[in-house]
Amino acid sequence: MDKLIPYLMGRALLLCSACMAIPFAYSIYLHHSFMMGVFGQSICITLLTAILLIKKSTNPPESLSVYGGAIFLCAIWVTIGFFGGLPYYFSHYLGPIDAFVESVSGFTTTGYTNILSLQDPALILWRSMTQWMGGGMILMFIATVLPAITGMFGISFAMPVALKTGIVTINRLRKNTRRLSIFYALLTIIGVFFFSIAGLGTYDAINFAMVTISTGGCYFSDAYLYNNVWFASAAIVGLIAAGGNVIIYWQAIKRRQYSMLKKTVRNSEFHIFVLIILVIGLICGLHLYHNNYYNLSDSLLYGFFSVALYAGTTGAPPFEVLTWTDFDKMLLIVVASIGGCIGSLAGGFKILRLMILFKSCANEMTRTIHPDIIMTMKIDGEIVPSKVINRILGFFFIVFITIAISILVISAAGLDMQQSMDIAIACITSTGPIMLFHTSHSEILALPVIVKLFCCFLMVLGKLDIFAFLILIFGSRQQLLHKHW
Repeated sequence: MDKLIPYLMGRALLLCSACMAIPFAYSIYLHHSFMMGVFGQSICITLLTAILLIKKSTNPPESLSVYGGAIFLCAIWVTIGFFGGLPYYFSHYLGPIDAFVESVSGFTTTGYTNILSLQDPALILWRSMTQWMGGGMILMFIATVLPAITGMFGISFAMPVALKTGIVTINRLRKNTRRLSIFYALLTIIGVFFFSIAGLGTYDAINFAMVTISTGGCYFSDAYLYNNVWFASAAIVGLIAAGGNVIIYWQAIKRRQYSMLKKTVRNSEFHIFVLIILVIGLICGLHLYHNNYYNLSDSLLYGFFSVALYAGTTGAPPFEVLTWTDFDKMLLIVVASIGGCIGSLAGGFKILRLMILFKSCANEMTRTIHPDIIMTMKIDGEIVPSKVINRILGFFFIVFITIAISILVISAAGLDMQQSMDIAIACITSTGPIMLFHTSHSEILALPVIVKLFCCFLMVLGKLDIFAFLILIFGSRQQLLHKHW
């Protein structure tokens, strides 16, 4: 195996152990000796493994191949998922498998939790940090590794400047990671500021900023108030920002070309994203009011806030949503499946890809009526290359097949079709709370181990890129055939 892969794994675990030091220090501050031991053990094990991996990969190559990049993208989630789950296991909240599921759910910003009642502040902070770290990893992968491995199916078309899609080198990774970390931290600080203005304390503001910017969404706190207008407003602003093309934000700051930000605000994809939140939020709010759930103002607040949460695939603990009608739940599932803008931290299929699919269908109908017509597809005045259209068509087909197979596999555990669909879509779109729309916590906890691990696989697949996994499988097959012959 490429020596660069264990080296990168070691560096990632080194960062993970450094992040564990924050809840460890918070435990010291709170004088919680038990949690000090929990995080102390976790840090030692993670740090030791990181050092061993880095030492093992002496003189790693300077670049990462396409196949090596696919291996790294698939393996990194499993690795940090295992070590990130150690605090849950050592604290006796969860068994080994459920701790792994909890950790993977956090790092993939899925937002589902196996823990019914989490009270320890240090462990709550760690749960928020795993989501925040996962969002940062995704941002780094989008900007560096994924364009070189899979092309990202439309992100290069959406960018005002070209992303580098050549060979991934250590220097490029190191430089971009440092810059992206500063940018990501800056976004989080802005989020903390807005939540503080909304009336939250420092601890809650930090946690909410991390789970909002990362689109993770899972946070345990009484401060989570639907009826706090200022909090909801701050959250909606953060969700819309995270659902926009974050890579353009970064490129604008990196190049000091702030006029590039106008492309985000003015392009049709962002307009449709905001329009979805406004229209579906209004429909949801009026439907809640029609069914006498709340008064008109509260119904609209719940509708807009919930749709913003799910459109950005952030989701939230669905304490209120569970009592709503299936119509309202289905609206949230639809907007979560659509997702945010391409280049965002949100999951889902992405709006730009759907725009291209709809335009492609319209063009084909026109060609059927006028067979000799020559047509080109344009979005915001830019011609969409046929290569991008074909790749997105293939991507849509693979996503559809993946969801269908996933529903079939999950239903084999004894769940009905609606429950299986909820869980499959929740994992693939990184919107974990959808799991609980028709399935109780106890039913999910009682699922067979193999189904829980399959759900982890779907979480990684949805957040990573399905084509990266297919490249890994295809590359492994080619290597085996090569060795055989």
